[in-house]
Amino acid sequence: MRLPLRKRSLAALLMAIAAMVAVGALAGTGFASGSKSAAKDTLIVLEDDIAPALDLDGANAAHPGLQEILLNTMSPLLNYPNKAQGAVLAPQFKVTTAQFAPQLATSWSKSGLTWTFKLRQGVKSCAGNEFTADDVVWTFQRAKSVSGAAPVAWFLSNVGAVMDLSPLTSKDPAAKNLKDEVVKVDDYTVKIKQMNPNELFPRVLEIFALFMFDSKETKKHATAKDPWAHVYVNTVNSPGYGPYCLTKWNKGSQTDLTANPNGWYGGKPQFTKIIIRKVPASSNRVAAIQSGAADIVTNLTPQEIANVSKNANVSILSYAGPKILTLGLSFNFKPWNEATNRLIRQAVAYALPYDDIYKSDYLGTAKKWNGLCASSYYGFVSRPQYVTNLAKAKALMTQAGFPDGKGISAEGLSMFYVAERRTLLEPIANRIKTALTQIGITINLNPISGTEYADRSLTKYDLPMFLADQDRPLGPDIGYCSLLFYVSKKNGGLNTPFAYSNEAFDALYKKSATSVGPARAATLGKMQDILMTDLPGIPVAEVQTQLAVRKGITGWVATNYDILSYLQFKSA
Repeated sequence: MRLPLRKRSLAALLMAIAAMVAVGALAGTGFASGSKSAAKDTLIVLEDDIAPALDLDGANAAHPGLQEILLNTMSPLLNYPNKAQGAVLAPQFKVTTAQFAPQLATSWSKSGLTWTFKLRQGVKSCAGNEFTADDVVWTFQRAKSVSGAAPVAWFLSNVGAVMDLSPLTSKDPAAKNLKDEVVKVDDYTVKIKQMNPNELFPRVLEIFALFMFDSKETKKHATAKDPWAHVYVNTVNSPGYGPYCLTKWNKGSQTDLTANPNGWYGGKPQFTKIIIRKVPASSNRVAAIQSGAADIVTNLTPQEIANVSKNANVSILSYAGPKILTLGLSFNFKPWNEATNRLIRQAVAYALPYDDIYKSDYLGTAKKWNGLCASSYYGFVSRPQYVTNLAKAKALMTQAGFPDGKGISAEGLSMFYVAERRTLLEPIANRIKTALTQIGITINLNPISGTEYADRSLTKYDLPMFLADQDRPLGPDIGYCSLLFYVSKKNGGLNTPFAYSNEAFDALYKKSATSVGPARAATLGKMQDILMTDLPGIPVAEVQTQLAVRKGITGWVATNYDILSYLQFKSA
């Protein structure tokens, strides 16, 4: 059932548009780890879950499995360029828009508020249809229709100042029709017009929900009741112009991808068939990579990575990307909303045992994080003031009016984390509990299922303290990150588990949304100053993403999604 528009803008938008990763309860599998991996042209990948649906405007758009399929079967107009980071090609988020890498667009230019995109010619989909300006216009028209369960594509267009709020707020059906926002000039040229200066466009084009559809193929499956083919796209296929075609999808167990015979990606990839199997138990994934039954396994703990790295048949690939660990402290609860809460929060930040967490829990694969958005994001400025200093933490507690914790409310002293990730998170939670006891704050630990955690952190906002290690924006920009997490709900914030509200911060975000260049960079810097003073959350760590792969496999092109793009994987 479709949510009412008002509810979609507040619930589905928060869950799907925000593009968050939520860990759910996972069932067992009968995968046999004793068999060897397949032929040289086939890559076997084991993950803890696979896509439950396929529509980029669907209720499951936040699921990393869905995003992974779209990343490989569809394609954006442009993307971030890559640079070698050890054995991995890492995306470079801090480039200007002139430095982006061409994808379905070969070039772009700007005049005033209008962008002109020259499209790549000769590109064909898995269905054999050629990519043209008609596909771009149709993709944006589908976005403006806000007809899906969660209008993610419209949201990104709105964030980039291409579409206004009228598709969600107006009762006039014409408000959902494209006007001059996106216009076909000829078969291989389109113009996209912004409403006002805004640097999040064209950056938002690299996010999965604005990947280009094969409109001819998609329209074949439209009906009078479903003119934008949401049912087909969600349950059968999302036709696009990516390097792979979806050839099998059993959402309970397996996804198969086959190289697009019409692809433009510089020749046929070495791995022309990708088999992605759902293996929830990490112990089974470990056994499979060690025995040679798998070529790649994902989402292992640091200790599991350390163990499999000793196997002569396994290599470890690492990427220092936007994966983070945050200790959230909700303003909905005491003591985190006391008049002196800023001092209490700062006391917590100075009390945390950062080095112990990095060395003992992450085994050296994490580092100090000096901000509340990832340091690799465009506009980031490091604020390294918080280090372990118990004397300073105790002094701040006294200054806040709670010497040694005396008189502090216990209302909000329960810390929640995902039970399915307790192997990693529980030791960290216990270290934090011990550290806070030393400054007079006694907390309780509450592991809950990933499903409950997602519901409470994304919709109910009723977690007083929480450890978040899978929540990050897909738009690698400080402005996008701020809108997602830190702008107050009353001023347009999307996902507010911290219940943070600061009028000065919101005003700066509004200013940043209509400015460009050095002026915007300066504003983003001021916003980060406020965040690191108010501390809606405590930045604990930036964490490497690691893959265990069969010896000899190379060519990992990392992404801001922390999911796999398969085109450039190779085997010696």
